[in-house]
Amino acid sequence: MDFVKETPVMVKNFHYDINEEPETKDQVNFGLKKVEKQNDDGTTDAGQDGSYFDVTVIFDVAPDPGEFSVSGMISQIVQIKDYFGDGSDLDKTDYKLLSRPLVEYIETLTYEVTQITLDQPVNLNFQANF
Repeated sequence: MDFVKETPVMVKNFHYDINEEPETKDQVNFGLKKVEKQNDDGTTDAGQDGSYFDVTVIFDVAPDPGEFSVSGMISQIVQIKDYFGDGSDLDKTDYKLLSRPLVEYIETLTYEVTQITLDQPVNLNFQANF
């Protein structure tokens, strides 16, 4: 699968909390929604080279030993070249490929925030489970 990143990765929200009591959770949800691209001149791009999608990862994670939680939503608009479906028939490997840049942002943000707040960075190392 060949895709083009139409927008940079957008951190719509990212929240960090210290847990009062240890708690672990691992909720990472991937969403893929077909969208229309609006051109600068106000017209709509029909997607003749392939469909446009809003790729979104929503997460709520508290890694073991559960001393902190991170949650939020990160997204990116991509165009999948020469693909005109609705996304439901893509392979698991395609979902992993589309979601990986967003998951890397979650890992990086968590690493940086925990470096500052805990004086020791935490590396999440998410593995997609589609």
